Amino acid sequence: MHGKALLLVSGFYAVASGAVADPVLLNGDMNGVVGMIQSPTDWMIAQSTPDVVNATGPFNNTINPWTLSPNGGTFARMNGVGNEQSEGISQNVSGFEVGEVFEFSFYATNLGFQNAANGSWNGFAGFFEFYADGLLVATSDAISKEASASDPIVWLEQSVQFEATSSEFLLEIRAETTAGEFDIAYMGLDGVSTRIVPAPGAISALAAFGFMTIRRRR
Repeated sequence: MHGKALLLVSGFYAVASGAVADPVLLNGDMNGVVGMIQSPTDWMIAQSTPDVVNATGPFNNTINPWTLSPNGGTFARMNGVGNEQSEGISQNVSGFEVGEVFEFSFYATNLGFQNAANGSWNGFAGFFEFYADGLLVATSDAISKEASASDPIVWLEQSVQFEATSSEFLLEIRAETTAGEFDIAYMGLDGVSTRIVPAPGAISALAAFGFMTIRRRR
């Protein structure tokens, strides 16, 4: 009886949600060969010179190893500088349903930045922009830099939502700064995933159906 009720609820949810499956995003873990001017496996360099890094670097100019995200492994590092030199990565994605709302979830951090010329610690607050076929569709929350080079970095779990206007498109994720042009925000990105956001009406209907099923069993 329990199994039958579960199948009924599952079937109803598939109808209520339009049976739209979550799209597949390749290598959201940002795994890849560590190096400068490098994109994670299955991603392409979209703009300027992003890097694939681990806890030690390359180009870690703090006195402590970087803290890895909860996702672990390597992560993508991108500079936001307020113009076309801001760094970004991209990949072609598919499996989206036009008109449906989708969510990108990810881990983000601000690594801070040390001026190579004078050694000053002067990174700026930064965030990530999400583009679909060159059109900006979502912007993440800004993250401030650490107070000093010796402070541990902190990874924050963030998410952005957008309405799909195409079933497949070129997804680009680009770092950006809240400050002025050439003010560097040194950003880290990891653990990217995507899912469909169920419509509120579908969730309410599912809850009501589940309640009715329980009452009938009683």
